[in-house]
Amino acid sequence: MRAAMERRVGSQRSKTVFYFLALISGVLFAFSVFSDVFIYRVFFHPFLTNIFSSVAFALAEQWFALLFTVILLFVLSIPTNRTRRQSLGTKVDSSFFHITLPSRKIFFDLILAGVFAGISTFAYYYVAGHSSDISAVIPFSRFSLIFLMIGDLILIRDWPSSIEALSILAITFGVLLVGITPVGFFDPTLLLFVITIWAGGVAISVFFQSRTKRTEIRPKTTTDSLNLRLWMLLFLNLTMTLFMIPFITPEVIGFLVIQFPLVWGWLLFPVMLTFFSLVAYLQALGRGKMSVVQSVGSISIVIGIPLTMMGAFLFPGVFNPPATDFLSWMLKLTGTIFVIAGIVALSTATFRGFVFVKIRPGTGDIMAQLRRIHGVRCVSAVSGRWDYLIRIEIRTLTSTRVKTLHEIEEINGVIDMETAIILKEWL
Repeated sequence: MRAAMERRVGSQRSKTVFYFLALISGVLFAFSVFSDVFIYRVFFHPFLTNIFSSVAFALAEQWFALLFTVILLFVLSIPTNRTRRQSLGTKVDSSFFHITLPSRKIFFDLILAGVFAGISTFAYYYVAGHSSDISAVIPFSRFSLIFLMIGDLILIRDWPSSIEALSILAITFGVLLVGITPVGFFDPTLLLFVITIWAGGVAISVFFQSRTKRTEIRPKTTTDSLNLRLWMLLFLNLTMTLFMIPFITPEVIGFLVIQFPLVWGWLLFPVMLTFFSLVAYLQALGRGKMSVVQSVGSISIVIGIPLTMMGAFLFPGVFNPPATDFLSWMLKLTGTIFVIAGIVALSTATFRGFVFVKIRPGTGDIMAQLRRIHGVRCVSAVSGRWDYLIRIEIRTLTSTRVKTLHEIEEINGVIDMETAIILKEWL
């Protein structure tokens, strides 16, 4: 009998599926930004002043997104096989069966993930709402990679490698070029706001999401991505709404009461794009490296340029017309290339391999200790000469690798280790 989680291998290679998922995630994200800008400038911006129109748009779309997610997860909770605890949602995430309350073990981290996501989301709506140049908005969403890397360096008390340092400079320089070109819309104050509040909030939120996803709520069981998305979205909306309280005036509430019945159908489009972009992203992460997913997903930066041109042609007055002078386009294209090059370079600065571990007889199970070590992606108890097979993915071949391997070696009961570097891999 075929195992429940076994996948048939057809003529299409898994590697192709992996790259397709990462690619479609970036494409859907670009179109979601496009639709956000369109909806805001057509249905919200003309009727309220800047800050109040951004608040009304954010409240309408985010709470509608939560409602959409709840309804969808109820549908995905329909069981297809009770004996094996499978539902429609199992196709999306193999760990999902139905909607569940968050475990106490992850509750605090989940709240923090939602709080910082709420802060960054408020910043996103403010920036996206005040720009009709999509090609300038999208690169800023990738700036959070720098904060993630810096946070990683702080946690392990290490310095960046030369490739990482150059990648940070390339992404920063590229983002600045895109943001301050003559066709851009950022002034220095707003630019600082974006690369700190928006990108910083995203990075901190991703950190707590990652920690939540790696925490065992039961032995050898972690929270599924769909429930994680649902509860984080709830805390995100509560945080975002709390920050917006000073701007939620009777005028804004009255406008939402009148406008929402007219615009909810339009809001469904970006909400669905965002949801399925996230699903494709999570599926890609389950098949390969996060750095490669980020690199391939950077196609959204490239797509932003033709989307800006298309928007200006189809909806004049809604989207700013693209620049006509050669210098503006050269600066924008150069900045885009720098951002993509920096992200791609990050994927080459990662060491991947396997560590074989043998423990002293009678030591007991050390899997939980191994999983907590920085850089450990998967731990398997195996038969034969070795007791554990560990897949590691760490930043460099030098100091970080030494620290990770040293932590494994220091676990009580470990008596022998062997490391194998991945030279070529079939995903």
